[in-house]
Amino acid sequence: MASTFTSRVRLEKQADGENPNSWGTILNANVIDMLDDALAAYTTVSCSSANITLSENNGTTDQSRSAILEFVGTVSANIDITIPTVSKFYVINDQTVRQSSSTITLKTGSGTGMTVVASMAGVAFCDAVSVYGFNAKGLGLGTAADLDFGTGDANLIPVSLADIRYVPTSTDTTITGKKTFTSVVSVQGALAATSTATFSGPFISTPTTLTDAASIDVDFSTGNDFIVTLGGNRTLGSPSNPTVGQTGHIYIIQDGTGSRTASFGASYLFPAASTPTLSTSINSVDMLIYNVRETSAVDSLLVKEFG
Repeated sequence: MASTFTSRVRLEKQADGENPNSWGTILNANVIDMLDDALAAYTTVSCSSANITLSENNGTTDQSRSAILEFVGTVSANIDITIPTVSKFYVINDQTVRQSSSTITLKTGSGTGMTVVASMAGVAFCDAVSVYGFNAKGLGLGTAADLDFGTGDANLIPVSLADIRYVPTSTDTTITGKKTFTSVVSVQGALAATSTATFSGPFISTPTTLTDAASIDVDFSTGNDFIVTLGGNRTLGSPSNPTVGQTGHIYIIQDGTGSRTASFGASYLFPAASTPTLSTSINSVDMLIYNVRETSAVDSLLVKEFG
């Protein structure tokens, strides 16, 4: 009876009575050495613009038995790397250079493939049909909804800024304890601090451009700072969606004609109950500084004639 081979990593199974004088040699070369490959072998796969099928050999060295796959080369087109249709884990180390946003997909002959993210260092596993992965470099975990790990304090992962961009949240989230961010943090929506918030660099609020109209609408839920150029005599309407404690600026700019006037909605309250007038020079810039004391009381001060 001839030898057979295991279905997943293709180790030789010698039949009873087979190879009486070479049984040990075959065991060492075709089983133990191959098992060593399956557990720890490091194989480099050269990639370019063509699809690749990893070799699979019974009882002898091949690419697909290896535990660790390093992808190298310049990838100039979208390519597939095909592995055997058996259950198996791989450690992936991508060192390719990608051109024209080219992609690498690790897949079997059928089923869903896994995108090998550029510079990925992670784990891929095949369930004998499809390939899935965990990318330890950049996490690559999917969306918060995919993870479903909850949004309570105890569920939050202590991550760096480099990682937090991979965990977008669409609901209110509370972060407790000290978190240090060493680069730019972009917040879309309200950022509330119940304790001390320290910023060692600039705190940037990009002004939202308001639409010039006879009555100018200001939605305080879209930002803190605003800018508008007047094309006629206007009314700055009382802001919608104000939050108590919100503060910011509204830049009011004269157009190339100048002498535009502005009236203010009832929510804007000025010192001594005296409504100010705008600068009238062509292209002059005034700044309305505000603080929301109550949702219907926006304490305001107009600073005029910036250069």
